[in-house]
Amino acid sequence: MKKYLLSLILTVLVVGTLSSQTRFERQIQKTGTVDGVDESSDDAEQQNQEMDKLFDDDLDMGWEGDAFNIMTSGLRFTDIQIPQGAKIDSAYLIIYSHEEEKDTAKVTIYGEAADNSVTFSMDNLILDRPKTTSKLYWEVTEVWPIWTMFKTPDFAPIIQEIVDRQGWTSGNALALMLTGQDQGASDKDNARDFMSFENEEDPDDGGDGKNHPERVPRLVVVYKTPSSSINTIESSSFDVFPNPIDNSFRVTRKLDENTTVGIFNVSGQLVKEFTSNQTEFSVYDLNPGMYILKGTRNGYTYTKNIIVK
Repeated sequence: MKKYLLSLILTVLVVGTLSSQTRFERQIQKTGTVDGVDESSDDAEQQNQEMDKLFDDDLDMGWEGDAFNIMTSGLRFTDIQIPQGAKIDSAYLIIYSHEEEKDTAKVTIYGEAADNSVTFSMDNLILDRPKTTSKLYWEVTEVWPIWTMFKTPDFAPIIQEIVDRQGWTSGNALALMLTGQDQGASDKDNARDFMSFENEEDPDDGGDGKNHPERVPRLVVVYKTPSSSINTIESSSFDVFPNPIDNSFRVTRKLDENTTVGIFNVSGQLVKEFTSNQTEFSVYDLNPGMYILKGTRNGYTYTKNIIVK
């Protein structure tokens, strides 16, 4: 095999700065198809202490005073491409009203305190899921015309708590719970209805009777990730070859006992770690792609981009 000898330029990584903002957006996704109709179990309703529906045109949150029902909606978003420890600047839901409503709804939003949320089922209550310590109280007082877009208030601390979890990994799923409270006996409709994955415009309300995918609930998160200010302080302290790498790579000298070596994916997650006093490092179990090799010694981190074939 032909070997490519490349010098590893050592650079000091000064940690503490943040990258520019990134906006991540994800909507509820299809989980199945029944009789040719797309459905999702990633949104669901709970009524008091019973599951209400997995598949429906709308989702309810708040209080039905004529029937003494506390309504809870659950929303699960998959493939959240936010790395662990990212700094969350803002987070909110974009939802569309399903009916014209004006009565005040008192809603609390929680996140599920889990590393990777599972989809909803009729066998488990939404509110039985462990809740984040962070929560948002949302008193909905504005008038909702039918089929109109609305944004929730910012709940960045909820998302921050989830992505700070030790087991959180970019690409995992997270769930939110929007639940009402007892507002007493009333003829008012203190629950607000918004469009679900399976939504459609009711012809009885002047709609077209069609599903509107653009009105599926969406999660928007704006965040920053740690970045580095890099300045070259020395060069040619050791060499790595080959690069691109097949099964293993080598360095030209034995690393001292104060050096640790790690390989990180492009999302900043550690995928391999090696002890010091080695000269050859195996990467046979890594998927092909770009990685970042980091050697740390005496508090300084030295980096090099590598390619695994």
